[in-house]
Amino acid sequence: MDQAQSLREYMQRYNNQQEKKQSSRVITITSGKGGVGKSNFTLNFALGLIAIGKKVVILDLDLSTANINILMGIAPRYRLLDVLQQRKQILDVIEKGMGGVEYIYGGLELDDLMELEHRTLSFFVNQLQELQTYADFILLDTGAGISKELVDFILASDETILVTTPEPTSMADSYAVLKTIVQYTDQFPKFRLVINRAQSYREAVETSKRLQNTCWNFLKLELKTLGYLLEDQHVRKSVKAQTPFFITYPNCTASKNMKQIVYSYLPEINEASSVSSKGIRGFFEKVLSLGKSS
Repeated sequence: MDQAQSLREYMQRYNNQQEKKQSSRVITITSGKGGVGKSNFTLNFALGLIAIGKKVVILDLDLSTANINILMGIAPRYRLLDVLQQRKQILDVIEKGMGGVEYIYGGLELDDLMELEHRTLSFFVNQLQELQTYADFILLDTGAGISKELVDFILASDETILVTTPEPTSMADSYAVLKTIVQYTDQFPKFRLVINRAQSYREAVETSKRLQNTCWNFLKLELKTLGYLLEDQHVRKSVKAQTPFFITYPNCTASKNMKQIVYSYLPEINEASSVSSKGIRGFFEKVLSLGKSS
């Protein structure tokens, strides 16, 4: 029996033995290209959710250029691989940053999961259960661009937020991500669009409409917009200072825009409470299933 099949069967037995609990909602946050502010959005969106009373953990799955820790000025002591290798409990590898934000450095590749021995399966699944009941939301900060890992993460998540800018190259790369996902599934996953670094509200709306129209005309995909973040010098200042702008400059334009994004997401939160979520355990189970079938 292969390792992926063994893990799936173990998880099924484990699920049957557990009481039904409210699962954390897993949100993938990605972009078509690097440099559009995806990780900065992830961090400050987490702080916005925390401000309305939600428990949030960021899991950095950007395998090439993980930088959530850099944005917070944190040198991570541990990573998720330490849990896989049973050196640490999952709650021990959570780093704490400003404003109550919590973060786990991934440092993890799909092959690490596929090579798990059966005796380590029980420990890892129990750890995922701990995380699943620990947070309301788990935000996955993924690598930019198109990769098999990104496709798997998106298909396994409860929903995905796609961050883009008004630059033509950014929009083209964002469309390429959506087009790729369409090729992998008949049931398109839930996407929300965020326009970052727009020079004006008008430019943000026009950018959103162009991408929405392109998706509908060529992919027959209805892409909904979650919100906009206008260009703001305070964002650059906060990056240099390694502090989130939502905390350091709570009244700046970017922070006000982020609050509006969170408020716009409130109906989604209410909807999420009435819809069964895969949870973080279900997420990894689905990723393994997709990895095995590829």
